[in-house]
Amino acid sequence: MPEVPIRVPKLGMDTTEALLSKWLVKAGDPIQIGTPLVELDSEKVSFEYQAEVAGRLLRILCAEGETVPVGEIVAIVESA
Repeated sequence: MPEVPIRVPKLGMDTTEALLSKWLVKAGDPIQIGTPLVELDSEKVSFEYQAEVAGRLLRILCAEGETVPVGEIVAIVESA
């Protein structure tokens, strides 16, 4: 099954990084399209990132409390 990276999305025009505030799933959990995965916070917005593919959360690469740049891979999903 293909591995799909989960990247920090651009949350605003001037946003270059976001705080990974809370994981809503654990490695190994099954996920569906639309499953909330992680809460991200920037200076201007709080955002709940939802899965764009169904499968299983394979690996979490960044911990809660880390500040990560836009485009950074924070997790890997094994797509169904």
